[in-house]
Amino acid sequence: MKRSFTALLLAATLLPTGVVLAAEQEHTSATVKQVAGVPEVAPIPPMIQKTMDRLFTLQPAFKQLRIETSTPDKITNTFSISLTDASIGSSGHLTFDMETGELRSFDIQMKEWVSKKKPSTTLAKEKAEQFLISWLGAEGRKQFGEPTSNGSGSSTIYDSDQNPTTWAERQVEFPFLLNNIPVSSREFFRMEVDGVGHIVSFRYNPPNLKNVAIPTATHIRSAEDMKKQLITEDSLALQYVEKQPEKSYSSLKEEQETKLALRYDLLNYGFFDAQTGKSISTMTGEEIKQDSFFSAPWKVVQIHPQGNKLVAHSEKEAAEVVSKAFNFDFSQIQLQKHDDPPFSRDGQGDPYLNYSWTNAKDISIHANGEKASGWITSASLDISGENSHPATVSKEEAFATALAFIEKYTGPTAKELDVQYATFGLEQPPAWVDKGKLPKFVGNEQENHHFWFFERYEGIPVMERLHMVTVDSATGKIISFSLAPYKETLSLPVPKGVISKEKAAESFLQNKKLKLEYVWPSYFDQLAPAPILTYTWEPSENIDDYVDAFTSNYVQVPIERDDEE
Repeated sequence: MKRSFTALLLAATLLPTGVVLAAEQEHTSATVKQVAGVPEVAPIPPMIQKTMDRLFTLQPAFKQLRIETSTPDKITNTFSISLTDASIGSSGHLTFDMETGELRSFDIQMKEWVSKKKPSTTLAKEKAEQFLISWLGAEGRKQFGEPTSNGSGSSTIYDSDQNPTTWAERQVEFPFLLNNIPVSSREFFRMEVDGVGHIVSFRYNPPNLKNVAIPTATHIRSAEDMKKQLITEDSLALQYVEKQPEKSYSSLKEEQETKLALRYDLLNYGFFDAQTGKSISTMTGEEIKQDSFFSAPWKVVQIHPQGNKLVAHSEKEAAEVVSKAFNFDFSQIQLQKHDDPPFSRDGQGDPYLNYSWTNAKDISIHANGEKASGWITSASLDISGENSHPATVSKEEAFATALAFIEKYTGPTAKELDVQYATFGLEQPPAWVDKGKLPKFVGNEQENHHFWFFERYEGIPVMERLHMVTVDSATGKIISFSLAPYKETLSLPVPKGVISKEKAAESFLQNKKLKLEYVWPSYFDQLAPAPILTYTWEPSENIDDYVDAFTSNYVQVPIERDDEE
C-alpha cells in the first residue's frame, strides 16, 4: 500500500529543525550539520549517503532543503529521510534500501515549481527516459520496456485563508521485462513529471530474482486457442447505451458526440493463466472462482416506482433529508460540518452540491446533489467506528430493504429492473503470505450487502439507468445509495433485427487480440515467490470496444487523454 506522503511531511514539520544540509558545490559530498541542543537523528549510513550525493547531483533542488528526520525501519528494511524548508514552503522525502543503499523512492515539492499545468505525454516520457538512463545506465535501461503514461494528477494545500497552492504532474511507468515479456500488476519503476519536466516523484522496487523459477512460454497454449475459450456466447452481454460516445475522454470534460447504441459487450477481462485460461487474481495469484460480475442478473424484478425525490436547498435541509433516507438520527451524534476546500472542474463552478459531516467518533456522512434542483443524488454513511455488532442480516432481508428504497425514490422508467448483488471482502491470504506482517484490519472487515439495479427497456438493461444501494450487514440499514437522473420516459430503438450472440462472438473472435504478460501477485506489499505467465487483451488501456447489435460491426472507441494541460 502507498504510504501517505502528506502524513510523512506533517510528522516531519512537527519536529524541531535540527539537521541542515550544507549548500555544497556541485561535486561536493552532501554533509549533515548537527545543531547544539537539538535531539539527535539516526546517522545516515555511508552507502546511503553516497546514493544521496549522486541523487542530489541529478536533482539539485534537494540541496535547498533541510533534513528533518532520518529513520531506519527494521520491518521494511528501509531508511527514510524527510526534508523541508518551511520558509519557502518546500519539502521532500527519500527512502533507501538498508542493505544495499539503493534509492527506492523520492518525492519533492518545491514552491517555485507550483503550477496547475501538466506536461504533455511526450515531454513526460522524454524526461522520465532521461532520468532512467542517468540513474540506471544504458545497460540497466534494457531490463524495462517502453514507457506508458496512463494517468495524471495534482496535489493542493490550502493556507489559513483557503488560498490554494497546487502541484500537477503526469505519471510515467516502465514495465519490467522477463524473457522480453512485460510484468504487470507491479510498479517496478514509476515516475511523476511536472509541467516543465522536473521529476517530482520516483518509485523503484526491483524484484529479487535469486532462486526464482520464471515460467517460460515453451508449453503454453496458443493465443488463438485461448481466444476460443474466452469468447463464447455465455461471455457476452446485450445492453443499451443512451449516450454512446464517438470518443471517450479520460478527463472530466463533457462528451460532445454521442449516439444511441445497442451493443454486445465481452465480459471476460483480466489476466488468464496461459495454460489453463482460468482468470487469475493479481493479489493472490489464485484462480478467481466468482463468476463475471455482469454475466447474468441475480434477479429480475417488477416494481411500482413512486417517484419521490430527496430535495434540499440548504445544509440544514440536506442533513434532515439524508437522515430520513438512512433512517438514522443525526441529532444524537453531534455532527460537525466538514469544511472541505471548494471543488471545481476546469476552473468552472461545479454543478453539484457536496455536503460532508463528521463527529469525534469517526462517524461521517457525505451527500451530493444537483445545485440547480437541490435533488440529492447520492449519499453515504460510515458508522464503522461505532458498529461492533456481528453481521446477522441475510441477503434476502437486505434486498427487501434496498428494493423498498428503490421503489420509493425512482421514477416511471424503473418498472422493470435487473438486479446484481455482491459482497466485497478481501481475498484470503495465500500460503506464501506472512500473516504476522499484514495490516490489523485484514480479516476483520465487514462484508456488507451491495445491490445494483439496472432499468430494463424491452427486457434489455440500460447502462446509464443504474441505481445502487448498500445495506449494512449488522444493522440492516441502508448506508449508501446512488440514483440515476429522473426521467419520465426512455427513447431507445426497438430491438428488432438484432444479431445473435453467436454472430457477435464471431466478430469479437476476428478482432480481439491477446498478448502475454507476467503477473507477479502482491498481497499488501508481500510479493509472491514467482510470477505467473498469463494472457490479457491487447490493447486494453486506450480502447473501449463492442459489437454493434444491429450491424455486427466491431466498434472501437478511442480513449483520448488530455495531452497538453
